[in-house]
Amino acid sequence: MTRIHDPRADRWRFLVTTNRGLEPIAQSELRDLGASDLSTLYPGMIECAGPEALIPRLHARGRTVHRLLLEVARSECSTLAEITALIDELDWPRYLGAEQSVAVRAQRRGDQPFGSPDVESAVGQAILDNYRATERTRPPVDLDDPDLIVRVLVREQRVIVTIDTTGQRSLHRRRYRVAEHEAPIRPTMAAAMYRLAECQPGDRVVDPMCGCGTIPIEAAATTLDWPPEIESDLAFGAFQFLDTDGVDLDRSRRSTEDLSLDIHGSDIDAQAVADARENTAHAGLGDAIAFETADLRGHSLDADIVLTDMPFGIRTGGDIHSLYREFADRLADADCRRAVVHTARDDLLGLEPTKRLEMRRGRLETVLLVIE
Repeated sequence: MTRIHDPRADRWRFLVTTNRGLEPIAQSELRDLGASDLSTLYPGMIECAGPEALIPRLHARGRTVHRLLLEVARSECSTLAEITALIDELDWPRYLGAEQSVAVRAQRRGDQPFGSPDVESAVGQAILDNYRATERTRPPVDLDDPDLIVRVLVREQRVIVTIDTTGQRSLHRRRYRVAEHEAPIRPTMAAAMYRLAECQPGDRVVDPMCGCGTIPIEAAATTLDWPPEIESDLAFGAFQFLDTDGVDLDRSRRSTEDLSLDIHGSDIDAQAVADARENTAHAGLGDAIAFETADLRGHSLDADIVLTDMPFGIRTGGDIHSLYREFADRLADADCRRAVVHTARDDLLGLEPTKRLEMRRGRLETVLLVIE
């Protein structure tokens, strides 16, 4: 069955990307933002429906998602000719202005007799031919910095054609991350951990292995309901088929004094703590988060919520088995309502989680544990 999207419809279809394994948490946030008909299409990808207003709303307030794709067509196709025929059914002058540049990105998985570059070439040419047939002009192609990115997903025989409303850079890239250590946690994952912990305003939140401060920063920004500060301009602002005049991205910020923040971060690495303070300053949080250089083995974990990204054994410079034992012992003895822990070595913790989410960090299989 072929489904063609009409941009004048009241309910649009979207694909939303997130961290693999965190689809349920991202779905919860999307529901809060006004999306409906939510389901996981592929690992790390959610499909949903929503009004046009979901586009600016998600980009202004979504903390756990990476990219919002507007679905324009979906069909079963087994050949490049069938894919280009699907492309030709669409009214590309409606989406693409005469002076706007276009680029095609394809992602293919399956046993098709063609590759992603073949899809990009065929779809790109079909868009240009379609546009020239009706407008008698050819839109420019810009593979580096296009005005409109067409993303084509091919999974076996299912083909989905989308327009990327986010643009070149993922929403997980936050402006405040000016200092980083090796392999820092993604801000979207940190925000999902905070959401998973079901924190309440006024909770004492502690990250005893805070690195460059991403988890405490996301916790504070989420508590204050601050919009995420992303790195780059958003693509949808230049789309001629969207009514963006007067769109308010609602980037207002509550004062850090509006709520009582009790958020703490510590790390054994003094440079990491310095980086965390620098990132916190760039996030506009001033001294709202308390950081200290400390070894968790010498401190209690008494807190309402403990959130942390455990070392995987790459950067510890010591005995990771001992570190995990000490953390597990201190967590068991702590006056703590809930802990959310990300690790690749949950076998070393010896704690029974109430919830376990299988994840992937790059090529490494990891797990997110909720411990009551």
